[in-house]
Parts: sequence; C-alpha cells; structure tokens
Amino acid sequence: MAVLRHLDRPLDGLLRRAAERYGDRPAVTTPAGTLSFAGLDREADRIAHGIRRTARRADGAVVAACTLDAVFPAVYFGAVRSGLVLALADPAADPAALRDLCARTGAEFAFLPAPAAERLAGDAGRPHTVVATDGPGGGGSVPLKVLLDAGAGPALPPAFTDADAVACVQRVAHATAGVRELRLSHRNLLANAAQTAIAHRLDADSVVVNHMQAYHPSLLAAAVHAGAEQVLVADPDPCAGMTASRSLDATHYYGFPARLARLTDDARFAGHGVLPPGGRLRAVFSDGAALEPVIARRLRDTLRVPVLQGYGVGGLAALSHAQAPGSLPGRGAAGAPLPGTECRVVDAVSGLPAPVWSDGEVEIRGPQVPSGHPDGWLATGDRGYLDLDGELHLVTRKTPAYA
Repeated sequence: MAVLRHLDRPLDGLLRRAAERYGDRPAVTTPAGTLSFAGLDREADRIAHGIRRTARRADGAVVAACTLDAVFPAVYFGAVRSGLVLALADPAADPAALRDLCARTGAEFAFLPAPAAERLAGDAGRPHTVVATDGPGGGGSVPLKVLLDAGAGPALPPAFTDADAVACVQRVAHATAGVRELRLSHRNLLANAAQTAIAHRLDADSVVVNHMQAYHPSLLAAAVHAGAEQVLVADPDPCAGMTASRSLDATHYYGFPARLARLTDDARFAGHGVLPPGGRLRAVFSDGAALEPVIARRLRDTLRVPVLQGYGVGGLAALSHAQAPGSLPGRGAAGAPLPGTECRVVDAVSGLPAPVWSDGEVEIRGPQVPSGHPDGWLATGDRGYLDLDGELHLVTRKTPAYA
C-alpha cells in the first residue's frame, strides 16, 4: 500500500526528516513560545545523547509521562533515538503505578512532572536518573537542564538496528487478561503515523490545536509525519482550545468528550464567542471515551464542521479506526479501519467471527498492531459490533491505562 512505504527506518527518523524538510517552520507552539522542527530535532538529540552518556545499561527503559507540553515530544523522539525502550505513563498516574511501571520495564530514566519526580526519586528502587521536566528538581530528582547539558558535545553513532525492534511499551487494560503490555516496534509506530495523517487529512499546511488531557503519541507522530504545526493548550477552561483555534486560524481541533460536553454548555460557545462559523477549521476530533451523539450534533451545527471520533488500542499508542468527514453522530460510532487495517468481532463463547450487528470482542490486525499471535489478530478486550459497511460501533470500552 502506497501510504505505508519506507517502514524499515527508525521512528525518530520522522523528526529528522521533518527537520530537514521544514527546518524553521513551527512544530510545537505553547504559551511559552514556538519550537521549530529543527529546534525540536536538536532538543531530541540532546536528550538522546544525555541518556546514552549517563545510562548504566543498554537494555533499560525510559519512562515518560505523556504531558501536554513541549518537553514530551523531545523526550519521545529523544528516548527512542537513544536506543532505549520508551515506556509511556499517564501524567496523572499514582505513585504505586509509576513504581510498578519502572520495575516491570527495568527503567533507567524517568521523565516526570516535578511533584511526581520528587516522589519517585525518594523510593529505594527508583531509576538511577529521575528528571523533573517542569521544575528545578529536588528530593533526588534532577532538572531537565542537567540532562540536556550532559547531551552537549560530539554526535553519538546511531543506535537504530532493526525496524522490528521494540521502540515503545504501553500497558493497557483488558476485560479478562487484566493489565497487559503492548510492545510496539518502530515499524508499528511509523505505519500508524502515516495511517493517522491520511485519515485525519493532515498536511504541512495544517495547524492542529491539541486540547487533550495527555499528549497522545499517535497524534504527535502523525503531525510530525505530515509537517503540521501543533498548538498545545493545557488550560482546562473548556473554551481555551477553541479560542486558540480562532486566533491561529487552526485546521484541526483535538479534544476529549467531557471537555467538549462542557464547551457546548458554555454561553461563550453558544453565542459564537469562541469560534464563529467559517475559517479554516476542517474538523473536530474527539478521542478517549465515546462522545454522546447530542453533543456531537450540537458542535457540528454550531461550528459547521464535522465532529469525528476514532478508536485505538488503549486509547493512546496505536489508532486503528477513524470516522470519515461525512459520518453522522452515533452512539459508540468509531468509524472505519485505517488503511491496511482489518477489524473483526468475535463471539465470546465460540471465538468465531460474529455476524453483522452482533456484538462481541473487538479484534484488530494491521501494520500498527503488535499482536503477539501467529495469525496477527489482537484481542482488545472491548466489545462492539460491525455494521453493513464494516464500520465499528463500540458497546463497552475499557478505560485506557497508560501505566
């Protein structure tokens, strides 16, 4: 398939290529300023070099909280560039979950918000380097600047050896198997970046406003693949993201259902105070739990753009479905499989594919999916059904687990 070429490369090559193609064009914008693609690539280099120069083992992992800030993209690509495996953590994970993730992955490094970093640094079995990404460090943690300074100097030789090597680990919930690990390779993540960019119609002219609670790596990689600017809005005000969209003439808006519901109830939205109809906005994308159809219709009718949902394993690392722009709001609607992806629903008792409109466990297979099974199918633990067009509708969904 044409959109899934060139998968025998390192994941961090996405950023290297974007830096070469787009240079000083904006990559990530926050209230603190804008980081270009070239600048983001340099920060990823410094983090990669800092990790490799201070790592005690070559087979360790880097735990990173998916915080919605300009640090996480540099850590995401820098950790992979270092040659260590990246393990994703929920920014709101409790101390016990972080300790467990570090222990299970053999973490050498942890990049966390200052309060979490200080708590983890006080544990006896902590990683040898705990980095506070947004503060001066303390309690045994070190500020990010210390690691960045350690990354100064001559370039190190590449660490990449195999596109099928594990690049990223995510722990996800399953209805019967409990919490399990998804081990995604460079090939899996490169494929999903291309698939998502195609499904969301991202290109180098796109301005993406991200008003999520956490930074979803699948959306990050897709934007870098396309050369799109990402505007990060961490302000919990439900109108903050739409206000940024209006001021920056954004083309894409990413939000999550609870905040979108609060947005539609806000008088500023109802009076078109945050975003009048028109402009360049192409679509509103809802990620996470299902968006109620009445909320989707209200958003669509006010903004006059499609309001679309998707679906992915664990809700974070690998997107598998997306609604097309002409899709109508529907309860549990998740859309069609991404290019190159297959989906089936199997009966819980027989394990055989269920008929159309009959619910069962959702299984997916594709180049972005680390199945672990000889036939390539991954059992998600979620329940749903397929309609006559092969589109997925979710009945129940496990809460995403990042750590």
